[in-house]
Amino acid sequence: MVISSTVIYAQKPCYHHSRLYQFNRHNEPKLFTDPLGRHPQFPFLQRKNGITTNELFIKSIRDTNQRKKYNRTFPAFEALLRNSGFPNGYKDLNTGNVKKVYITPGTVGNLGFYNPEKNEINYDYVKLNPAGEAPEGIEAWKLINKDGCFLFILFTCGNAWYPNGDVVITGGGGVGPGNGGNCCKTVTVKSNVTAVPQQKDSIKRPVELRMNYYRAYLTPSHKKGRTYDTTVELIRYKDTLLHFKDRLIIPAKLDSASRYKVYSICRDSLIQMRIPLVGDSTLETDSVHVLKYVMADTVYDKKEIKYDTDCVNKWAVSLEVGNSWNSIPRLDDPVQHTQTNGSQLTADIEVSRFLARWFQLGIRASYIVLSYQDDINYPGNVPGTYNTVFLAKPIIPIQLFGKFNFGKQIGWESSIALAFGYSIPTNGKIEDNGTVLTTNPNLKGDFTASLKFGIAYYFSCHFGVGANFTGQYFNNKSDLIAYSLYSLPVQAGLHFRF
Repeated sequence: MVISSTVIYAQKPCYHHSRLYQFNRHNEPKLFTDPLGRHPQFPFLQRKNGITTNELFIKSIRDTNQRKKYNRTFPAFEALLRNSGFPNGYKDLNTGNVKKVYITPGTVGNLGFYNPEKNEINYDYVKLNPAGEAPEGIEAWKLINKDGCFLFILFTCGNAWYPNGDVVITGGGGVGPGNGGNCCKTVTVKSNVTAVPQQKDSIKRPVELRMNYYRAYLTPSHKKGRTYDTTVELIRYKDTLLHFKDRLIIPAKLDSASRYKVYSICRDSLIQMRIPLVGDSTLETDSVHVLKYVMADTVYDKKEIKYDTDCVNKWAVSLEVGNSWNSIPRLDDPVQHTQTNGSQLTADIEVSRFLARWFQLGIRASYIVLSYQDDINYPGNVPGTYNTVFLAKPIIPIQLFGKFNFGKQIGWESSIALAFGYSIPTNGKIEDNGTVLTTNPNLKGDFTASLKFGIAYYFSCHFGVGANFTGQYFNNKSDLIAYSLYSLPVQAGLHFRF
């Protein structure tokens, strides 16, 4: 007997309009080794539900209760049949075109499944080698239409199956013509392949190298037991793509396991063994994915504490000069008027003691001119002219003050001072066009107070310059009227500390 090929090809053309028959030849099949039945596509055709003969198969698909119970998967089964050349669906099936066969393990094709969580029926491209099947192969129902085209329903799980290309089928009921005769023989072929050990070799691998540049600041720490605190700042980074030859690699391991093929021979046939060599690449060195390395370079900047110079002074002396403006009295007389006499020279000297760095207590003596103009007809006055009334030229306020300082001892410093004391008027007179009249204001000494705002810049612990603005209040009486006047001196001066 001449042994010839028993490879069976699906007859063409066949009515294939289901995803079951669509293969992507660029995809590698997944190795399927799990036991069947975990995701049954058509559970009403499973072995565990009693479907063990083709008569029970036909009875199950024609049972109306089954169609009601499996209202999601049974319509899908009906649609699959109509898209596979069974125009009347399950009604085209009978015990004559439903055959029980065995599929050789390792066959590649599409395997159906049902995901109840997503309510999804779909197909996976797999190399079928499930665990727990019979020694003869994977039991299946072969459904054959009137044109000889077919599909498979796996016996254990009730899932649809269709091979990609050649498929070897054996077992009960036979497949194709001549299976029923006594001349058919079953041939089991064992194949052995000796895989050549893979030698280690170098491969070119890409590397993404990133260089990060940091600046670290070391600052004196305020925490006990720690000298410095460190803060880090990313200044810039640089990415570079490199390649290198990697000699420390792990090659792929070829699968050289023995395989069994079972054939049903019914006539002179030629057997062709097509044994693919499959490499196990799970431990193989990956030459495609890029290696990534990150390197860093850090520059440390150590900062020392800069302490402000602590000036130790006990006394302060200030000399200030400027101009002052004073308010004028208002006369309750429609025919007599007053007006300002402009700005006058002013000066003061202060001597104070530091009770704290920010507070001084001292004494101040000032030189202020109080004057205004009026058109009162004093004896000797020229009618129609204004007289110049010098209430005091000068008035000398002697005051005690307290000064609050804000700012640095060397550099800018602002201050506010509150003072009160006694004012001494001198040289009061009234002039008319340079002529001193006989009438004298005769201003009396009385209480005075002031509020002074200043700003100064100190070049050292002992010397500075500054400017200030003062509001000075006078409550003095005279032979003419009782005065309540304000003087506004604006001054600049020198400050000495020791």
